[in-house]
Amino acid sequence: HVMDDFGCQAFERHTFASTSDEQTEQWVRLQAKPDFPDMTKEEILERIQQVEHEQAAYGRSDLYRRDWVPTNTTSIVNGDGGGNNTPQADDANIFSVLQFNILAQGLSFGPNTQSPFTPTQKLQEHKAKNSYGGFSSVAHPEVCLDFELRQWRLLQAILDADTDIVALEEMDRFHGFFLPMLQKFGYNGIFLPKVHSPGVKLGWYSDGCAIFYKTNAFALQGNPQQHAYRAGNQVCLVMCLEHLLTNQIVTVAATHLKAQQKDACEATRKKQVDQLLRDILPTEGPTLVLGDFNTEPSSASVKQLMSSSFASVYDLTNDPNLVTTWKTRGSDTVRRVIDYIFYKKEKSNSKQMKCTATLSIPYDEMKQEQLPSLRYPSDHILIGAKFELPSSSQTD
Repeated sequence: HVMDDFGCQAFERHTFASTSDEQTEQWVRLQAKPDFPDMTKEEILERIQQVEHEQAAYGRSDLYRRDWVPTNTTSIVNGDGGGNNTPQADDANIFSVLQFNILAQGLSFGPNTQSPFTPTQKLQEHKAKNSYGGFSSVAHPEVCLDFELRQWRLLQAILDADTDIVALEEMDRFHGFFLPMLQKFGYNGIFLPKVHSPGVKLGWYSDGCAIFYKTNAFALQGNPQQHAYRAGNQVCLVMCLEHLLTNQIVTVAATHLKAQQKDACEATRKKQVDQLLRDILPTEGPTLVLGDFNTEPSSASVKQLMSSSFASVYDLTNDPNLVTTWKTRGSDTVRRVIDYIFYKKEKSNSKQMKCTATLSIPYDEMKQEQLPSLRYPSDHILIGAKFELPSSSQTD
């Protein structure tokens, strides 16, 4: 146990792991207690609306409209971003998921923001080069990237989607904010931090991957599998969830692969996907892989996954409006597809889990103002899908 510079309890483990080739530093730092332990569900919703209203003083601040679009038609199902009105053969077999890189606080703080711990890296040099995570050119970065406000907008986006399963990357406020808040809305969750998160040396908490699930829809079976890739510093969290209405087990993996567009980084991502397929994922049964792969559909690592019996819920080849991150850092603007929801293709159609709908992509809105903004609290867009499990008679 340690105390941060604000007098709050935290957990910290700082070790050095030695191998025959090198000595690797491992440093994990986590919040110990909730930031708002006494807030009720109603107070949380009220605070979300207050923050949206506060940000509206600087420009339009309503979140992008998101619709569920059936996979077999182009018609819109409903416009609330997370309703349950999609026509289905059997609603009892239906569940929904979302994938979201939420942009870690420790990777997007402003030049005047005090970190909870004393940095061990040259912070002034970092701030000069990387103020607001490089997003200093967005409109009102001191407002839209102020995490004391942005955390509520992130929570708002998750609650609006209202999915049964939630996968989040760059999560560095799990125990302090997201877990206790989402528990008030019927979720439980597990977090896997990186063993050497870049934000830690800057005075922040470790970021990593988290999976949440609605406890009235799923139950955790066994212990979560926590994997650190042999190549790189990234992690993969795997949970086996029992769908309560059908008693079927769905394996859910959340991961965040190596960043940057260099050839060496793509080689690392390919090694990570190879380990994911060979050592981590099950060989049969409904399986989902949710994550920020940091690489496009044409890359070797994504092709490797899709050639190994996995399919994307989104059309990765023919949809010109598909984009999951559209952002400007300094003078560089990038528009990419790097976030994915994959599901396993079964050999038998009778055992196949089917994607029935996906969340629409707000292409026109992102084109007008790149991410993040007053209207969206991350540099990645939340994506989502609905699935239909095979009926019990088909799986028997």
